[in-house]
Amino acid sequence: MSNFSIDIEKFYEELSGMGRQLKGIFCLQYPIFCIHSEISDSTPDPLDNLDKVIVDFIKVKPDFNSFQIGSIIGTSKSLIELRIEKLISDDLLTKQGNKHQLTEYGISVFETKTQVRLHKQSYDFFIDGITLKPLPRIFYNYYKSKLISENYSYLYTNKRGETKIARPFAPDIVHTPPEKSLIADQIFAVEREEREAFGIPIGLQGIDEISFTKMSFQVLVSVSKSNKELIKELIDGYAIFSLRDELSYYQTLRENVIFFEQQLNDRIQNIEFNLMVPFQKKDSNEKPYPYLTTNWPEIDRYKDSNNKCYNFSSEDLINFLKADMPFGFGIKEIEAENIINDEDNLMINIRVNHLLKSINRQKLLSDLIRKRDYKIFNNSLERNVFLFFINYSTDDPVVKELIEFIELIKEYQRFPFSRFIESHPKFANNIRRFLLLAGEFDLLEKYDIENHMIDLK
Repeated sequence: MSNFSIDIEKFYEELSGMGRQLKGIFCLQYPIFCIHSEISDSTPDPLDNLDKVIVDFIKVKPDFNSFQIGSIIGTSKSLIELRIEKLISDDLLTKQGNKHQLTEYGISVFETKTQVRLHKQSYDFFIDGITLKPLPRIFYNYYKSKLISENYSYLYTNKRGETKIARPFAPDIVHTPPEKSLIADQIFAVEREEREAFGIPIGLQGIDEISFTKMSFQVLVSVSKSNKELIKELIDGYAIFSLRDELSYYQTLRENVIFFEQQLNDRIQNIEFNLMVPFQKKDSNEKPYPYLTTNWPEIDRYKDSNNKCYNFSSEDLINFLKADMPFGFGIKEIEAENIINDEDNLMINIRVNHLLKSINRQKLLSDLIRKRDYKIFNNSLERNVFLFFINYSTDDPVVKELIEFIELIKEYQRFPFSRFIESHPKFANNIRRFLLLAGEFDLLEKYDIENHMIDLK
């Protein structure tokens, strides 16, 4: 369902500049209400002046029809009909036969001008599903398309070719039962000069009929580690970054979701990554791999997990790391002694045997050079997982030398290997071995051609 636009690397680098290391990102569906209402609004309408002209004609000749008025003022009959219907629905005009006349309210608006005209119209308010307070204006435009309605569903085809119905609406917090009077009070509690910022008509005078649709909005929870503690905070997966806003990328991700943090803060401080082992199928000898999930379904039972983000058994973690993509990280023959599995730190020590068994040595080595890898779990959002980092290190002298070699050899890709050997003679006897170990088969082919084929030029 999600289509997040977050730049993971940019966010990671900004946090690093702040002395923090990103550990992962959780995903929660926050409860929202769309309130369908009939309102009375004194905000001037651009067509109010046209209505005044129509009323002036009717005052002179009550049986003037739409065609006649439209012909005189040079507009369409259908537009005049629509405006007359609007005047009638707003209790400004009445119709008797083929004649129209002003109501008492219409007289006070158009003639004596003792009352302000109120427009009666349908209007949708978007409010917080927990506090029932109005949401900022951005939820009436950009974020409106990001909301998930309780009525939304779509069809998809699974791996067995079966057509299924998906219903992505699954809020992770229960909606507060909506009370008409409380909702109206919360809306009218917004000061007139602040109404525009919350998508509320400036001239709102009354809220009559109210119905609602339950909705949800996906918010992300990042967990990062500073020197002292873990920091768990909301970020916006749909944020649009612009240099013109003079905000850092981190500030941009935080700007529009701080609104929800007060309602979630106590709970998100105790959220952790967990591993769950599915039941083994009766007709299968294949042992299922653990999948990544969280403790959110039981979050109220956790009271002291603010400095924890991992809760893995050693066996489950090893099986998860061994699992092939997209289920795990594909690190074969990983042993418990090569894993740091703490409550706030997850570090994998990569050795030669891990590279030799890897199905993608280039990627594993590249990740080791970057000291990290991550997986995005777009299909696991219902388990509250969006992104998961693991950190890499090595104490293997061969791997350390290999990293040095790979970082140097990349600079000589356009030159013959002889030039590289002249500059770095200590690698002369290990070039072929290291290229093979690193999975650099294109460079290996180039090296073999230079050393074993005759140059005919």
